Amino acid sequence: MCYNFFVDKIVDYLKQLNLSDIEAKLYLMLLQSGPASVRDLAQTVDIKRTTAYFYIDQLIDKGLIMKLVRGSKKLVAASEPESLQSLVEEKITNAKDVEKNFPAILKILTTNLPQMNDASTAEVRYYKGVNGVKKIYEEALKAKELFSYVNIGDVVNFFPENVFSFDKAFEKNKELKLYEFIEDSPASHKLVKILSQNKRYNFKFLPKGIQISASDILLYEGNVAIINLRESTTGVIFQNKDYFDLSKKLFEHMWMTLPAIGNDIKK
Repeated sequence: MCYNFFVDKIVDYLKQLNLSDIEAKLYLMLLQSGPASVRDLAQTVDIKRTTAYFYIDQLIDKGLIMKLVRGSKKLVAASEPESLQSLVEEKITNAKDVEKNFPAILKILTTNLPQMNDASTAEVRYYKGVNGVKKIYEEALKAKELFSYVNIGDVVNFFPENVFSFDKAFEKNKELKLYEFIEDSPASHKLVKILSQNKRYNFKFLPKGIQISASDILLYEGNVAIINLRESTTGVIFQNKDYFDLSKKLFEHMWMTLPAIGNDIKK
């Protein structure tokens, strides 16, 4: 189990250097076995020999393997692991170029392409993946008032940096006031001690036994956002004034009903 863990970890790292899953496995196999024939490699990885030739050529171009001839046998062998350094340097150089050119590209996208539609006016917006969910939080934290039903353990387990993101949001958005109903748990009690140091952060625990179906439900500026971090990383924003107004009234009613903790909602 421990061996497989390290192999998976190395494969994941090699993928970051733009190797495919099969390329990474072929390279590791050659490092372990020494020179081998293409046929043997194909059988071990369970791919066709013609497919193996394709990936071997890719690895040769990357400088990670080489062709050998021993008598009548044609073999391939892995280059020393230090050969990966050139791929790392190439990755770093490309990343720096991407970062350097981003302001110019962003300017072109925002000023020279007026035909682009504003997606924020859509009634329903769907987001998928970590970056998609982060966009929802970034938008919500720009509001003057933000109301939330949250399983704070779910959110912090998935986004450990979220506590610090909220601190930065309060610093950047001087008008932001945040009100949260929090699913009661030992972990949530520890986390609110950190968050509640800010006077504009208000929270109340939901009665024990009441669980939130989503990881986080956000109400802000005419929007209702539902974030799920359990089975999949997804988020959806409903932009509807009637739905928002009703959701906010229900929130305020619950807030006035449950025992007070921190500041109350200003009417």
